[in-house]
Amino acid sequence: MSKKVAIIGAGIAGIAAARELEAVADVRVFEKSRGLGGRIATRRAEPFAFDHGAQFFTARTRQFQSLINKFPESVVQPWSAKVVTLEADRKRFKREWYEDHFIGLPGMNGLLKAMASNLSLQTGTQVGQIAANGDQWRLLNEHQESLGDFDWVISAAPAPQTLALLPEVFTDLPRIAAAQYSPCYALMLGFDQAPALHFDAASVRNEPVAWIAVNNNKPSRPEAASILIHSDNNWAEENLDTDQDEIIAGLLASFEQVTGIDGRSAKYSSLHRWRYARVEQHLESDFLLDSKNSLAACGDWCRGNRVEDAYLSGDNLGKSLASLLG
Repeated sequence: MSKKVAIIGAGIAGIAAARELEAVADVRVFEKSRGLGGRIATRRAEPFAFDHGAQFFTARTRQFQSLINKFPESVVQPWSAKVVTLEADRKRFKREWYEDHFIGLPGMNGLLKAMASNLSLQTGTQVGQIAANGDQWRLLNEHQESLGDFDWVISAAPAPQTLALLPEVFTDLPRIAAAQYSPCYALMLGFDQAPALHFDAASVRNEPVAWIAVNNNKPSRPEAASILIHSDNNWAEENLDTDQDEIIAGLLASFEQVTGIDGRSAKYSSLHRWRYARVEQHLESDFLLDSKNSLAACGDWCRGNRVEDAYLSGDNLGKSLASLLG
């Protein structure tokens, strides 16, 4: 009889682990959000669309390149962007990307959807507790209702959530606290008429704004003028508890300072806070696996900050556990 494996979190790490395990185990993936992808996300507000989390991903290893090559250009393709660096005096410095930068289609999580096409995936389900039940683990939701009993449980959630969720018997529990994140604000602006921005993306120096992307210039995105602004991580940390209206005002002022565009003229405006946006300190491990207690964890916080790191963490954990179960 196949072992039952629960994976908590449907970001790329969790989906990668599930893909490796589905041939040898009965796998179920739980995701608290309505969709999958985690920070690999696209926000839609017709007629606008914003990749308000990860802007792109690179592929520096054969392992990740092999995954990307499995899917057609309708799922993932390079983003050949005109990229500049901006400063407050509005000087522009052209930047060159010396490696391919990929995006998912039609939204950023298009790759995740393709990867998860045959998986047992339960969205809109928050796991609140992992409780021992004989020689298995019982997952309970936030209302203490059972989600099922499993032989193995993997957390592919951010490190702080994994630390709070995994039972105290997990061997590497103290190590998880060493992983550190910085936050980021994403400001989404939709315009009736496209602002005069002569770039597709801009890295911004010494400002509350750190990144600007003309989202509608990405392949297969809606044509409506959609501008995505990411804050500087340190600025976001300093303003984590600041009133939302003040955050928006600060980012709009910075945006105008470096582009000359008055973002207050936007037809649509929305702010999203990513509390766990960037991994500042990782564990220098591919993953964490406790074979004695049948518990494991994976995610970018194990090995790096890039989307590729999250994939490699989940994929390598899935391979190791599949070998163990097989």
